[in-house]
Amino acid sequence: MSYWKNVCLGCALFAAMAIAASAQTVAYVHSFAGTTQSAAPFYGTPVQGRDGYIYGTTFGRSPTFGSIFRVSTAGEFRQLHAFDNTSGGNPYGGLTLASDGNFYGTTTYGGSAGLGVLYRITPNGAYTVLHQFSGGSDGAMPYAPPIEGSDGHLYGTTSGLAESGAESYPSTVYEYVRQLSTFSTVYQFAADGSQGEGVVAPLIQANDGNLYGTASFGGTTNCGTVFRLSTSGTLSYDYSFPCGAGGSAPFGGVVQASDGNLYGVTEIGGNNYLGEGAGTVFKLDQNGVVSVLYIFPGFPKEDVPVGGLMQATDGNLYGTTIGGGNANYGTLFQTATTGIAQELYHFPGHGENPVLRAGFLQHTNGILYSTTSEGNAYHNNNDAAWGSVFSLDIGLGPFVALVRYQGRMGGTAQILGQGLTGTSSVTFNGVAATTFSVVSDTYMTAVVPAGATTGAVVVATPAGNLTSNKNFRIGN
Repeated sequence: MSYWKNVCLGCALFAAMAIAASAQTVAYVHSFAGTTQSAAPFYGTPVQGRDGYIYGTTFGRSPTFGSIFRVSTAGEFRQLHAFDNTSGGNPYGGLTLASDGNFYGTTTYGGSAGLGVLYRITPNGAYTVLHQFSGGSDGAMPYAPPIEGSDGHLYGTTSGLAESGAESYPSTVYEYVRQLSTFSTVYQFAADGSQGEGVVAPLIQANDGNLYGTASFGGTTNCGTVFRLSTSGTLSYDYSFPCGAGGSAPFGGVVQASDGNLYGVTEIGGNNYLGEGAGTVFKLDQNGVVSVLYIFPGFPKEDVPVGGLMQATDGNLYGTTIGGGNANYGTLFQTATTGIAQELYHFPGHGENPVLRAGFLQHTNGILYSTTSEGNAYHNNNDAAWGSVFSLDIGLGPFVALVRYQGRMGGTAQILGQGLTGTSSVTFNGVAATTFSVVSDTYMTAVVPAGATTGAVVVATPAGNLTSNKNFRIGN
């Protein structure tokens, strides 16, 4: 199966960080030493907590089962939880910060049936298993963390993929209602794979209220799909990638940009580099039309994007590739929504050997953060390459982010930022909130005022105004 062959090919492409453009700066934030369970972060994109720390997961290296960690932007590190396989083991994906202040995630293995668990963890490390996947109608082997929907419920996926890459169970979409502690399967993909197989990336909830995601293979061509699903479980859109020039293996999910369109990457396809192509950037517009915006050229340029895309505050999309660059050890790239792309960094391979599988987080300090699943600043090779958290500074300034970007007038919006102490006002698309509360220098709340409309949230701090990176939508 070409998809899994390329994942394994990516595992062998080791790299070290080097600057390919002088205007950007890459730095190690934390290098995993391999002395605890914290080793080898995999596909999980880091997430920012209320305290300003970066939270994530590691898959672990045998005989360990991975961990949950937090690290400050200055590199202060703490392991919050070590998995024991009994209550979950080997999380492929990362975490989601929910509106209750806790983080939610999944493990791909472990639990009572060895098929993964859904869990909650507090910022202080209190760990609770919420559901143990059985391989029945609830699915098996989730890769990604769930997302929090506009209704406050959690929505996630199971991959159904065994470690060998074989499709052992149909992929599913599930719902977990935190207030009731209830788990249910929203949708199960067709057993014949015609709707997609291997749903490994997190879902997103778009402005239309629907859930969107990708299946990394399957579909009518066995080259993957992108789908739209209501929160009640109605599949209303399912596009099969055509392989070849049209792209194949959309591994990293989709992101909705400020123009309302959805963007993603396919791991292979595009041109005929190495017979299967080096990957593409695609757009799903609001009419349901999928188009290829950019074809990755392959070595010595960008090659094999895995971690998906993130839109930063400059309006551009950012991502990583496992291969490419002058030494064929991976790149960091930027692409506009028009499809014009450029390589920002390449990795020369001097012994640090990072392998990039995760996407980017833009912290509210303006800097981008991601992880490598192998290699680090200790310059260790082979079995001693435990991964790292690294930063990419492209010169963007601070902003505020919201835990949820939709709310009602009279509801409470939760705001993440920097230097929030001393805030004098909060406005929602120009309408001032009459009630707000600064909880800490990095977290505050505000009551959505009467008359507010969809638009940017602006927080007036002693250091200046901070504007939200996305519009806050006023819902019913």
